[in-house]
Amino acid sequence: MKLRTTALLASGLALIILSCQNQSNSSDKSTSAVTADSAKAVAQKIIDYSNKLDFQTAFQYYSADSDTRYIENGSLFPSLAAMKEAYNQIVPTLELLENTVKSWDMIVLNNDAALLTLPIHAKMKAKGRPEYQFDYVWSALIQKRNGKWLLVQSHESWVNAMDVVAAITPPTTNEK
Repeated sequence: MKLRTTALLASGLALIILSCQNQSNSSDKSTSAVTADSAKAVAQKIIDYSNKLDFQTAFQYYSADSDTRYIENGSLFPSLAAMKEAYNQIVPTLELLENTVKSWDMIVLNNDAALLTLPIHAKMKAKGRPEYQFDYVWSALIQKRNGKWLLVQSHESWVNAMDVVAAITPPTTNEK
């Protein structure tokens, strides 16, 4: 009788533990899904506003905290303000920017952070220049800070960086 009672108790305890683990796993999965959806939404907004050449609004989804880092083709901007200034100089020369994400690759790091690596195809047209198409990869660390999901680190690498720069550089008097 004792053996039977012990076996029943052990079985009941095992079922309770398994039930708790399953609830924890499904809770973790739903938390991960919320994090993934939140990070993707921020990245998509940045891309959408960039495609409208509205970088002022896109930059609202970037963190200006001192520990953030933004890199483009090996150049590290010392701050978000410096990045904004660089964009303020180039955006008026553009007529078109169209970024198309080829695939969404994401690693959820925890409940408040996700890392995205996005291969992107882009079309760009500078005023007075022909349209240029190119590919690049954008990595973005998106984190929830003070209750708001923000981009805190990014790295953009253009496959043919020198060609992209040439495509957006105003023509010289010899080229006109």
